[in-house]
Amino acid sequence: METNQLKPKLRVGIDVNEVLRARWLQFDRFYAQEFGDDEITEATYIYDFYNGVYPFKETTEVIKELKEPEDMPDDINPLDYQLNEDGEANADFALFKTAKTKTLTAREVYNRFMYEDYVFEIHGNAPIMYRQMDLHVKEFYEKYRDTVEFTVFSKENDFSRPSTLFFLSKTLSRFPKYHFIETNDEVWNNVDVFITTDPEFLDLVPEGKMVIKLNRPYNEKSGKGSITPVLHIHDLFDNEEFEKIIKYNKPE
Repeated sequence: METNQLKPKLRVGIDVNEVLRARWLQFDRFYAQEFGDDEITEATYIYDFYNGVYPFKETTEVIKELKEPEDMPDDINPLDYQLNEDGEANADFALFKTAKTKTLTAREVYNRFMYEDYVFEIHGNAPIMYRQMDLHVKEFYEKYRDTVEFTVFSKENDFSRPSTLFFLSKTLSRFPKYHFIETNDEVWNNVDVFITTDPEFLDLVPEGKMVIKLNRPYNEKSGKGSITPVLHIHDLFDNEEFEKIIKYNKPE
């Protein structure tokens, strides 16, 4: 007795950063706010933020520890709590123990900026790549959902995941599967075709896999991708090269 088995759908992955989320715009904006425009060596659209364009320097911070309640005086004047130009108050000597210092490496300064101080602003409150992108991606998904299996991928850590979930909720994303990763292998183990702008993925495509490159200034010298370069996911809509890859059958 013969049985008809459905052929598995082609697995298509979609990157979040600089495909759905304009993360660089937020990073650039809040770096200037935190460190000043003068620190930026050149105004250019980049993917790797820790590469010298945005300098992060080793720094020393002062750590203040509150005294135990029984060691604090009871007669502090409310005016003593007002901060002076140096951000200190007259009451500090009575409230805090002797201050300690801690040295932060450049990488630690970067991580604190990226994943603590501005984690929501950069990862959660970033805009979509362009106006009406969310509507275009909705059309893209609805057209090809029966042909391929979509998964959205994003490199995240424990700190940025909640903010990225918030960003995705703003886009009213219809995709059924989301995968937060730490290594590139996690993508290639779960997709046949990956849509991305990330130079790391474009330059190292495993045998048997395909990558679709969305053009950005920072990936001009990276791999060409499997089809004629495009700018956005919606440029794949009704794209004959893309539809040939996914074996899309146009309705009669």
